[in-house]
Amino acid sequence: MSRCMTSRHTRRNAQGELVTLSNQELVRLERTNRQQQRPTNTTMGDYGNQDDLAATMQQMKQQMFQMQQTIQAQQEAAQQAAVLATQHQ
Repeated sequence: MSRCMTSRHTRRNAQGELVTLSNQELVRLERTNRQQQRPTNTTMGDYGNQDDLAATMQQMKQQMFQMQQTIQAQQEAAQQAAVLATQHQ
């Protein structure tokens, strides 16, 4: 039993050249397009990663707090050093 290969014609744009695709090429192209158009895992209404996101946010908040403390301590040390420098002049 022989199988007839059908094809589909499409244009890239209104004035572009006519492109002929076999069914296999069309299936492959459509599959590739579907794979590229998949949405990200963190869409609105998707609560599967909410715990992971909350844990990451908490960790980031802690890191920011520690950075603020470090910056504040460095600023205070610089101010004290400036005061001591002016006292010894």
